[in-house]
Amino acid sequence: MNLKKVTSVVLLAAAVSMAQSGLKGGSDGLHQQNAWTLGQWGVSAGLGMSGTLDSWAMSRGGIYSVNGKTYAMPKNSPSFDFNLYAAVGLLPFLDIGLSMPYYYDHIDDGMAGAAELWAAGFGDLELWTKIRAPFLKESNPFQVALLLQMSVPTGETGYGARVRHVWYMNDGATQAFTADQIILSASLIGTADLTKIDVPLRFNAYAGYVATIDYGANTLIWGAAANYIINPLLDAFLEFNAETRIEETHIPRMPYDLDPMVLTPGVRFHLPYHIDVALGLDIGLKNFNNPTFDTEKEMEQGHGFSIYHESEDGIKSKTYVQNEAHYGVSALIGWRLGGSTPKDSDGDGIDDKKDLCPHTPKDAPIDEKGCPLDSDKDSIPDFQDKCPNTPQGVAVDSIGCPLDSDKDGIPDSFDKCLNTQEGTSIDSTGCPLDSDKDGVPDSADKCPNTKEGITVDSTGCPADSDKDGVADSFDKCPNTKEGVSVDSTGCPLDSDKDGVPDSFDKCPNSKEGITVDSTGCPADSDKDGVADSFDKCPNTKEGVSVDTLGCPLDGDKDGVPDSFDKCPNSQEGEPVDSTGCPLDSDQDGVPDISDKCPNTLPGVKIDNKGCPVNKKQDLSKLKQGIQFKSNSAELTKASYATLDDIVRLLNQIPQANLEVQGHTDNTGSEELNNKLSQERAQTVVNYFVKKGISSDRVRAVGFGSSKPIADNKTKKGRTQNRRVELVPFQKD
Repeated sequence: MNLKKVTSVVLLAAAVSMAQSGLKGGSDGLHQQNAWTLGQWGVSAGLGMSGTLDSWAMSRGGIYSVNGKTYAMPKNSPSFDFNLYAAVGLLPFLDIGLSMPYYYDHIDDGMAGAAELWAAGFGDLELWTKIRAPFLKESNPFQVALLLQMSVPTGETGYGARVRHVWYMNDGATQAFTADQIILSASLIGTADLTKIDVPLRFNAYAGYVATIDYGANTLIWGAAANYIINPLLDAFLEFNAETRIEETHIPRMPYDLDPMVLTPGVRFHLPYHIDVALGLDIGLKNFNNPTFDTEKEMEQGHGFSIYHESEDGIKSKTYVQNEAHYGVSALIGWRLGGSTPKDSDGDGIDDKKDLCPHTPKDAPIDEKGCPLDSDKDSIPDFQDKCPNTPQGVAVDSIGCPLDSDKDGIPDSFDKCLNTQEGTSIDSTGCPLDSDKDGVPDSADKCPNTKEGITVDSTGCPADSDKDGVADSFDKCPNTKEGVSVDSTGCPLDSDKDGVPDSFDKCPNSKEGITVDSTGCPADSDKDGVADSFDKCPNTKEGVSVDTLGCPLDGDKDGVPDSFDKCPNSQEGEPVDSTGCPLDSDQDGVPDISDKCPNTLPGVKIDNKGCPVNKKQDLSKLKQGIQFKSNSAELTKASYATLDDIVRLLNQIPQANLEVQGHTDNTGSEELNNKLSQERAQTVVNYFVKKGISSDRVRAVGFGSSKPIADNKTKKGRTQNRRVELVPFQKD
């Protein structure tokens, strides 16, 4: 134990003599963290210290017990924490670092020494990384960072009295210098650096979560700080820091009574070569609960909750939960390895890192960003600007004066005619004077008093493009051919109003409204001698005789013009073919209009009515013998004799082809009628084929009820409509 005491005293003396402090390497204050990082390959290192002479910091009321016997600590019992730290910036927004603590608790009492409460030793190694939000520019006064930490249990066990963190406390023997397990934590840090907007204030705040792996209470760590930048060499700050358990152990959650809350005012000096020194006074907020330091009241506020210790020799001791000193001091010394005095290339007093214009000429007035002043914002610095008060937005030349390219006295920024010839009279816009507003400057205008709105030529006189004597402004036909007589509107004269100027009109007296051709004469598109305006058939073929209406002559009114009519004297109303002759569908020599049997097969001998002399060759008679069973496509027995007669007829006339058409009345659905009529016609055709008639000579078509020959409203009419038709056809 003597060796440990000697070691502790030596370390304490060394720390004080070097005036070193600094807890974990933050660049503001003492206990606070900000969101700034070192920058890529920036390196920092330092030593931090916090300490107190308050014996109540180690145990509430300065009371402890060993082997069941209670003792009082000396009033002044010092306790110190030292932190040696180092960090490096791997990326512009990413730092990593470590911190190794060393602790010393001094209780000048024999039993405290025997119980190892008077002791010194290393604490847990802390490894950390800080990630600043990379999407926020460094010029942004608001920054956010994430701090991730891991504590490795490298601390001494069995030594010390003051438990350094609330998460060290557990149901068994609590260690003062170590959590005796891996501890993980994550903190979110926010910084509002108002120095970026020329306000000498910087605010930092953080909140984090400390997670224990095996035992101890998970804890919220939190705090805030304000820094006032007095000058480039000195900051003043006020910090608040707290540890608040969010998980109960054998010691209940009573944050204000049992968990530490510390207020730290202080100053930080920024010395040459990036060396910082900071000093602060740590004030425990529990002072406000017991400002007179009444021991009895202090113990009541602690509710008697205690922590058990056990030395390496097995001596058991007990202290009472306190976790913060009533008062203490903190200090640090830190530096940037390889740091140097800020570079100021142009000697304008602005560090190159902050100087947006690092090469400003010597003695040139500058703004707060290190750039030459430009009072009128014309991009010409004041030290070069011969016209420093030029209105904003006016284009200037190389010496900062308004540009006037054509030397007319109107600056280019307001000059609407930048290329006016020298000596030309101008108006207030810099354009040549034009008294009559015709677009031709007075200096070149031969008609300077032209009425406003009249189109003029290059000489300023009223334009007359077609030289017809009517000015273009009034000329409705400005492109009239030269020499053509025109009216008062400038358009060619057209006496008969037919659209053809008199100069080209071969029929200048055409009646109004008559369509004329390009010569002005009545148009006759089909050359039939009847003007189109009166021609009812304007597309008659050339050479065809027409009547007074211009339509082809048709003496017998059969629809075939006489010019093509081979039978020009057909009876009126008689159907004719394309040659104008009476229709004879079955080519039997009897016109259809007189033919009682228009479907007679070729070669059959007929009477004067066009019907076969032999009734067995008369299709209109034969079809009546084709009968079917009711609602069926099955033939009646009586039908076969008739069908055989038709087969013989087809065999006698091999050039004949026959279409069998099935018809129904309108009883039943259309779909059913169509199907039945088709099936019946097909039954007949199938029989013919079966009897040796070639299938390409016969075909079946079902028309359903679509072609009635009688009224379906009567029974007789429906009977007539249920029929089979035999119609000859020509092969394609």
